[in-house]
Amino acid sequence: GPEYVTYLNRDGMSFVPFEELKKRLTSPEKAERAPEVDRPELPEAEVLHSILVIDDEPSVNNNIRKILLKKGYTVDQALTKREALEQIERRAYKVILLDLKIPGVNGLELLAAIREKSPESRVIIITGYATIETAKETARLGAVDYLAKPFTPEEIRISTENAFRYAA
Repeated sequence: GPEYVTYLNRDGMSFVPFEELKKRLTSPEKAERAPEVDRPELPEAEVLHSILVIDDEPSVNNNIRKILLKKGYTVDQALTKREALEQIERRAYKVILLDLKIPGVNGLELLAAIREKSPESRVIIITGYATIETAKETARLGAVDYLAKPFTPEEIRISTENAFRYAA
């Protein structure tokens, strides 16, 4: 009989014959209107475990990346607002870690832009300038967690796991 595969789409999970799924994902009309998460060049596992880290400090960015790579996540990085928005245009991310203080950028405006471009992404705020006011404002704008620097690898891991657990 045909080989069946698990396929996760916006309507949930289903089991379909592999050849049917291949046709569905590679047909020209589907490819034209499909979001990147449905395109075959992005393996399903990578989409399901994809993270973008946005922090202007390379050392912080790299440390977070190392922590998450050890847990098996696919991690991309951005050091600037422009890089971040370009990455989000190119790829769907389940979780985005965002530093609120990037030089020349209003972190709250960047959060709003990210939520507009990628509403399905779960955003975790990381900041060295934690206040109750910004925590409330980021929650209002759709952030799912708020971590104050310095944070531990365990805090990053738990926050990220929770974001994936509750991702749409």
